[in-house]
Amino acid sequence: MPSALTVTFVQATILNAISNILAQLIDQRNNKGPFTLNLLALAQFLIYGIIIVPPNFYWQRALEARYPGFPSRAEFKDAFSARRLKSLFSPRAWLSLFSSKHDDSLPSHDKEKEKHARWTPRAQTSGLRCFLMKFFFDQTLASITNIVLFVAIINLLKGENLSKTWELVVLDFKPIMSARLKYRPIVSALMYTVIPVDRRVVFGSACGVIWGVYLSLYAVV
Repeated sequence: MPSALTVTFVQATILNAISNILAQLIDQRNNKGPFTLNLLALAQFLIYGIIIVPPNFYWQRALEARYPGFPSRAEFKDAFSARRLKSLFSPRAWLSLFSSKHDDSLPSHDKEKEKHARWTPRAQTSGLRCFLMKFFFDQTLASITNIVLFVAIINLLKGENLSKTWELVVLDFKPIMSARLKYRPIVSALMYTVIPVDRRVVFGSACGVIWGVYLSLYAVV
């Protein structure tokens, strides 16, 4: 039986191919001649996907191991109560999101056991807190890393040198991030409330098909 990574890798690659072909169809929609598939562009996009899928797969696993579980309906209801909304204006409430109940004073042999159990989910203390932390890291660290890698890898595959590639990363980062923020929060909200951890990269790739069509139609970047 294939591993979860293998299944994710194959499914994400197929979805990435569909996304690129659809983008090419839309890009050439005004041409009077027959559609011509740009095999080089397709190959470059697929190579990018091959490189990016494994780190994203393990990132999602690590994130889930650190902040396990889903928020319950009761937690959402309590979060939007008058008392909770009032507490949002307290700096202590925001700082508590980043605090951990992990005891750094553990004996060294216990720390070693924890190090080897990095993929084992910790005991859940608050599903809502875990959701907020995963959502936060997906919108910041993951988004920044994925955008930089996308621009860098695609342009390196096109034959650009490192200096030119970095210039393009700086130039393209802001418009891509701006466009990403128009759809990614919805994707993240679904990912961290209803999508199992091993299906999140595929789910993101499926949403990426729509994302590619959106970028092509509205020429955001």
